[in-house]
Amino acid sequence: MFSHHPPHNLDISNYAQPYRELIQTYCQLSVQPTLNDVDTEHLDSILATAETDPLVSFLIDEADHMLAHLLADDVDTIHQQQKLQTCLNEAWLDQAFQDLTHRLQASQCKHLQQYLKEQGFYSGAIDGVMGQSTQTAMEHYCDQQGELPQPFPIHTPDVVN
Repeated sequence: MFSHHPPHNLDISNYAQPYRELIQTYCQLSVQPTLNDVDTEHLDSILATAETDPLVSFLIDEADHMLAHLLADDVDTIHQQQKLQTCLNEAWLDQAFQDLTHRLQASQCKHLQQYLKEQGFYSGAIDGVMGQSTQTAMEHYCDQQGELPQPFPIHTPDVVN
């Protein structure tokens, strides 16, 4: 019959103790932004050991999990993630604006400009031209709303060359 309690003599710390220095070294190396050749070889050696030893593999997985939590609280890491997200958002918005520039008819652009004006993001002329002031208004709208303005469903055909 299977017991739901582990044997009294099962203590993982006894099994893990011989690997303590190895795991500490792994942690020290894995958080470095760059490694020299010697450190790279040492890290490779540790990972090769993990491939053949299930306990080392388990301990490294646990160390990675703990490091991820520790680094997630790191202000520099959070700042880097925010900068990356900003760059991605700007690139996406630029692409969306370029796409809209080619796809929107003048009447749709006028409707978009009117919507942005009503929402307080656009102060230019309602002229149907997707210019810099329209793009700036869309950027401000996206910054505040987290999405492209949706004044109406825009159904535009693919541009035919």
